[in-house]
Amino acid sequence: MEQTTLIIYTIVSSILVVYSLVEFLLLLNFIFRKNKHNKRSWDELPVVTIQLPMYNETFVVERLIDCVVQINYPKDKLEIQILDDSTDHTIDKAKRKVEQYQALGFDIQYIRRDDRQGFKAGALDYGLKTAKGEFVAIFDADFLPPKGFLTEAMPYFVHDKVGVVQSRWTYINEDYSFLTRLQTVVLNTHFSVEQQGRNRSGAYINFNGTAGIWRKSCISDAGGWHADTLTEDLDLSFRAQIKGWKFVYAREIESPSELPVTLPGYKVQQFRWSKGAAECARKNIPGLLKAKGPSFWAKMIGCFHLLNSSMYLIILLFILLAVPMTFVIQGLPRSSWIYNLFPIFLSTNLILFAVFVGGSIANAKNKGMAILQFPLVFVGFITLNMGISLYMSLGIIEGYIGKKSDFIRTPKFNIVAKKRVEKTEKYNKIKIKPLLIFEFLFMGYGIFQIIYALGVNNIPMALFGLMFTLGFGINAGYTVYHSVKSKR
Repeated sequence: MEQTTLIIYTIVSSILVVYSLVEFLLLLNFIFRKNKHNKRSWDELPVVTIQLPMYNETFVVERLIDCVVQINYPKDKLEIQILDDSTDHTIDKAKRKVEQYQALGFDIQYIRRDDRQGFKAGALDYGLKTAKGEFVAIFDADFLPPKGFLTEAMPYFVHDKVGVVQSRWTYINEDYSFLTRLQTVVLNTHFSVEQQGRNRSGAYINFNGTAGIWRKSCISDAGGWHADTLTEDLDLSFRAQIKGWKFVYAREIESPSELPVTLPGYKVQQFRWSKGAAECARKNIPGLLKAKGPSFWAKMIGCFHLLNSSMYLIILLFILLAVPMTFVIQGLPRSSWIYNLFPIFLSTNLILFAVFVGGSIANAKNKGMAILQFPLVFVGFITLNMGISLYMSLGIIEGYIGKKSDFIRTPKFNIVAKKRVEKTEKYNKIKIKPLLIFEFLFMGYGIFQIIYALGVNNIPMALFGLMFTLGFGINAGYTVYHSVKSKR
């Protein structure tokens, strides 16, 4: 039993070591490599279609349309499609805005389907059938497109094989709460270390579902939008790049957006991204490995990219191994082989810390303050993700075995100020599910881990137990809170 525990722990830790090293290589590419993308001015500007897919976005729909019509681009070269699958007041608000701007001479259309088949992918594909533009820009409802977006992005399509230009997300409500601040840890790392590191080194990147532009012929050549995964953007990105299309990550182009302000909203978003990534890995890794065009580096980084969300499984395994490892370590002599590996395993924490520091500081407006705050924010980020690891792991497993689920939108509230807003209650209603029982059991397991580790004077393992106890406690507590609140 002891050897089995040690072997499992070694395998899990080794996976984390490899993941950490890959992320560190991306950090080095981000820091030391330069962009190789050329730009040019257009002799004659092409027609661009802007697609705005939405579903029940009553709090942000008007803000979005008002921002889009202010984008600097000739009216006769710009088409705007409102792709509305809504069932609430969004319909009336969107129609009024469309009529308002049609009267001012904008080519803006309100497009509605008979059903919501294919969810966002279906809506984008439906609009594409009548789109006039040679290029298609896409913005989700929680974004505020900057006026210069098209004038800054379009020059990157200098080469006919450039299929996508993706901008960097920024956040209008980053300082709304500790939760929104935690979200920026992983997002800033993705939009600096990962996207830039991959792009600068010749590896594949992904269109992030919004705040980017597609060449319409690229979408068609890659097979169009598919609705068989929850991350249609990641899926199409890999299919297009396997076909030989080039993607440009334009980090200097900032696209402001709104972060989820509630834990339920954050969990919905992360579940969809994590399960969708697993579905895309299952679907696209075989084709990536068989493709003749990509380099070994591109294939390796591409596989890690698609498998990234599976790190929630690793987190969950570490939690499950906490008590067994604490027990095993107490009976081992100092000469045991596992003690020689501990320094290597522990170094992964420093490597990942460096990666997240690099990503967060690179995008921080006040870098000095960001450095001072980061240790606390990083610990909070790890704690939170431990607490949702069981929920995410179930989604990832569903993705790998092919179990389908509906596309659940991320709630958007148009909230940027630090104040209590009752409208969040509309999207926070939660039903108690059997999973909640297991999350409380994991919290109890964590309490046992703390007591046991302190009893054998193993302070590091007690602290680890404290972190995932808090994580599961916060997660389960919020679930109960919003369930009771919804019944009032």
